[in-house]
Formats: sequence, C-alpha cells, structure tokens
Amino acid sequence: MVNIADHMTYEILGELRAGNAAWRLLAAPQTQLILAFFYQEFIAVSRRSITEAELIADLTDFIYKVNQSGNEEKFNRPAKEYLEIWADPQHAWLRRFYLKDEANYDLTSAAQKAIEWVLSLKRQRFVGTESRLRTVFDLLHQIVAGSEQDAAARLKHLETEKSNIEREIEQVKAGKIEVLDDVQIKERFLQAAATAQGILADFREVEENFRALERRMLDKIVTWTQGKGELLEEIFLESDGINHSEQGRSFNAFWKFLMRSSQQEDFQQTMDKVIHITSLEEAAKEIDMTRINRDWFTAASQVQSTIAVLSKQLRRYVDENYLSEEQRIYALLQNIEVKALQVRDCLPRGDFMMIDAIVPDFELPMDRPLFVPPQHIQLQNQFLQTGKEEPSVETMFEQVYVDKKILQQNIETLLKTKKSVSLAEVIAAYPLQQGLTELLSYMVLASKTADAGFSEHDFEEIAMKDMEGRDLLAKLEKITFSSQPEVL
Repeated sequence: MVNIADHMTYEILGELRAGNAAWRLLAAPQTQLILAFFYQEFIAVSRRSITEAELIADLTDFIYKVNQSGNEEKFNRPAKEYLEIWADPQHAWLRRFYLKDEANYDLTSAAQKAIEWVLSLKRQRFVGTESRLRTVFDLLHQIVAGSEQDAAARLKHLETEKSNIEREIEQVKAGKIEVLDDVQIKERFLQAAATAQGILADFREVEENFRALERRMLDKIVTWTQGKGELLEEIFLESDGINHSEQGRSFNAFWKFLMRSSQQEDFQQTMDKVIHITSLEEAAKEIDMTRINRDWFTAASQVQSTIAVLSKQLRRYVDENYLSEEQRIYALLQNIEVKALQVRDCLPRGDFMMIDAIVPDFELPMDRPLFVPPQHIQLQNQFLQTGKEEPSVETMFEQVYVDKKILQQNIETLLKTKKSVSLAEVIAAYPLQQGLTELLSYMVLASKTADAGFSEHDFEEIAMKDMEGRDLLAKLEKITFSSQPEVL
C-alpha cells in the first residue's frame, strides 16, 4: 500500500504535475470546454464508446453554442482536430479505438478522475453522516465476523444475531414497527447512488490496467530472443499476478456476483420498491438508479473483452502453426545474417542485387480498352478576306471591380466593438453594392484570414440584388470573423 505521506512530497508532486494526465487536464487553458463536453457526452449519459462521426457533430454544436454565448475566448479549430489533440499521447484524455472498422472514442481514467474531482467541489445541500457511520460499523463487524476462526466465537456471534432478530420479530407481532424517517431514507439513497457511480467509474481504470498488461506482453513477444518456454512462463506469471492481485480478485468477485440471475432479480425488485417511496420521489428523479446495473454490466463486459483479447494473443502465440511460421521466418533471417557476415570483409563490387520493380504490374485482358477507329480530319481550303474593324471600348468599362481593402475595413470597423462578427452582420451594416461578386470577395477574404472560421453545420441566408436589380437570396456556410486568434 502506498504511504500517503510519501506520496505528497514536493518531488513526487512535481512529477505528477508533469506526467499525470488528470493534472494536465485541470491545468489546460481550455479545461472549461473540455470538462463540460466530456461530462455531457460520457458521464451524464453513462456512455463508454461514441463513434467519431457522432462525437464530431456533437462537439461542433457544442463549440458553436459556447462561441455564441458571449465568452471572450473563441474556439475556431475544427472539431476533429480537437479530438485528435485530446487523444494523442501528450494529452491522453480520450482513448481512440476501432469497433467494426469504425473509429470510436471513450474517456480515459485520468479524464474521469479530473471530472469527478471538479464534481466534488460543488457544495452539497445535504451531507449525510449517520448512514455512513453505520456503514463503517457494519463493515468493521463484517471484518471481525468474517475473519473469526474460533468456532465458539463464531457461534456466539450468530446467537447474538439470532436473538436480535427474534426480538425484532416479537416487536413486529406486537405492532411496534420501527421505520426510517425521511432524512434517514434520503441519506441512505444518496450514499447508495454515490457508491454505485463510483463503481462504474472504477471500471475505466481497471480496463486500462489490463490494456497495459496486453501492451507489455506484445512488446515482450516482439523483442524476445530467448526460448518460447521462458517467455510463456514470464507472461503467465504476469497474467496470474494481475488475476490474483487485490484488484483482479475484487473484479472477479464482482463479475460473479453481478452475473447471478438471483442478484439481478433482487436488484430490480428492490429498485422498484425504492423509487415508489414517497420521500424519495424528488431524489429518484434527479438520480436515475434504475439502469445502473445495466451500466455495470456494459462496463464489466468491456473489461472482459480486454481480457479475452489478451487470452487470444496468448493462444495465437502458442499455436503450432504460428510457431512453425515464426521459425521459418527466423531461419530465413538467420540465413541472411550468415551470408552478410561472409561478405563483410570483401564486399562485392558493382550492383549487389537487381529487381525489375518494387511492385509487380498486372495487365488483365478485360482492362484493355476496345479498338476505336481513328477519325479522318478533313481540311477545307477557304480564302480569308480582310474584315472591317469596328472598335468599341464600352466592354472594358463594364467590368466589375471589388476593392478588398474596403471590405477588410468594414470587418475591422465592426470588430472594434465586438470580439467576433458573422458575415451576415457585416453585410447588414454595409449592404452589398456589387451583388454576388462582392459576396464572393468576402468569402475569399475569410478563406485567407487566420481569424475567420467556416461552420460546416450552421448556415445563413443573405439577401442581395444583382446588377439588373433582381432580388437574390444566397445560402452559405456561416462565416465568423474574430478579432484575436485562439491560444491553445
């Protein structure tokens, strides 16, 4: 067990600040955006995996709402770029993986710890102490009773419990029923909900521990140069160490307890009674506990899937066909090494090896085009006569010219009073004088300006007139001009 006093030294805290992903998230410049979005997408709805397309769409809408809320800080990067940054090894706040050839995202345990810490900062209107004190005493009694090996002492404890139960039965028969008051009921419900959510949060860390074991195992397989027996012995010892560790044994006991049909039925029946208690109507609406057992099952199933992948890698490694293929490859490599050593002192002159091409060329019969007869060109010999020129310079003056400096000045004038303006706001303040040509010039300016952003999902309509005075309506992606660049 880690000594907490040693864990809180100046040096270790410095290492945590530099290398801990949860600490980096809390200290990030955009921590408000990141924590709020992560909580909305994963924690609030208890989701363990979201497809990349869905998460990009949700993040795009979320960023738009944040930018439109009047905050000074603007977020102009594409949503996909944000997700890639948050999932890279330097940040490690999201885990990117593939399900059925489609990219998915999930929170890392570090990101969940950061969110839970921020949630714990909220001042609670009701802090229960009596139920937690009883829980402490009950747990201590369970430890003493469960670790007692003396048969006489164990029988004495059971007789005491038996007498207490018989006394309570007699009181119920006499009409004396002690019930919990509203405060005690609410206190116990909130404690049960907090414990249930804590169990769900721990699964991400358990899963990451098993994934770390899988990565270490694959690294050893790739770099191992000794015999197969020694490698398998070391891998099995490490795998057994995880399964027989405190965390591994606790997870296995949890999984067996959860998969019992009797426990599932008991949980469902108990929850049906709890949510119909009058004093818990408001609390039950705020905290939905009816599907927490399904969330447990989903999270635990992902951990089991990770363990299954680990076992699959081991089975593949010990498979005879795999071993024979690997031995063949190893023999070929060893043969190349031997020949290389033979010519090390007298390198051959000229070309050492020749190949026709890096990849083979395929010419399939059906890929050849059909024969096309050539077209005969017929030339006509016509006599050219000198024509009469009637010059006109009016066409030169009919060309439309848009001064982009004036358009840029219009944008900068509005940005003096606002942090950001949309193209529709600019045109409302400075109506188009040259129709579609002027509108296209604004779009060209936006594409070449670093502080301008195009929204892929939000559109705006701009009314204008063409050169002949006809009314036109243009629908285009929303363009936003910002006065200062974003700092990541």
